[in-house]
Amino acid sequence: MTIEELMDLQEIGSRARILGLKAHQNPYLKPERLPSDAIALGDWMARHDAWKFGWEAEDASREGRIAKYFRDLLRSPSRSLRAEIPSFDTPQ
Repeated sequence: MTIEELMDLQEIGSRARILGLKAHQNPYLKPERLPSDAIALGDWMARHDAWKFGWEAEDASREGRIAKYFRDLLRSPSRSLRAEIPSFDTPQ
């Protein structure tokens, strides 16, 4: 997946929040979009997280807490650990 695709998914998540969708309505949570094998899991997680990031950022900006959202995001141990998860498509 390219950086442009990730940015597009963030924008789609943001627009979903603008249109009133809830966070649990992330299209990557639909059963037919869940990965069926470990190879697709990394791609699915990236897409899910990009949409969610766009939705959460828009939500935070609407509630006047965008600075706090990004501070918390940068401090979140789960976010920093995620960068350390090895990709399924690279040999280990």
